Amino acid sequence: MAKRCFNCKSTELVAAEHEDRLEVAGHKFTRSLPTLRCSRCGEETMNGADIEAFELEVAAELARHGELPADAFRFMRRTLGMKAADLAGLLDVAAETVSRWENAKQAIERRAAALLSSMVLDKLEGRTSTLDRLQALREPSPLPRLVRLVPRSA
Repeated sequence: MAKRCFNCKSTELVAAEHEDRLEVAGHKFTRSLPTLRCSRCGEETMNGADIEAFELEVAAELARHGELPADAFRFMRRTLGMKAADLAGLLDVAAETVSRWENAKQAIERRAAALLSSMVLDKLEGRTSTLDRLQALREPSPLPRLVRLVPRSA
């Protein structure tokens, strides 16, 4: 089945590029994203996965630079698809604390910023290492009395 323009229902769609822009914490981020443009009405359609990838790259750039004002902290959490209450549970703080951080009512704790940044960078690299560690600390599993370790291959 041929794709149709959402606006005019035409099937005359051509591949194009769209310069997407996003402003977070006073910084403007831009990136060209692939789009389908209707030859008839000019309507553009972008893939949601491309938009999410752009948002993750923005969050990762914020994480790398360590600048985390309230709106950047909130953006990064949302980019991970995480609810504030879930992040609070992982960080062992009250949900109200995360709300205060995100609304600039209280300074964001450095360790919380570091952990959130690490989770964003992990996601960018296709890993969940930090999230897995935080979940293990929250719900530890018993370690057997005898653990046989096997050397890692190079």
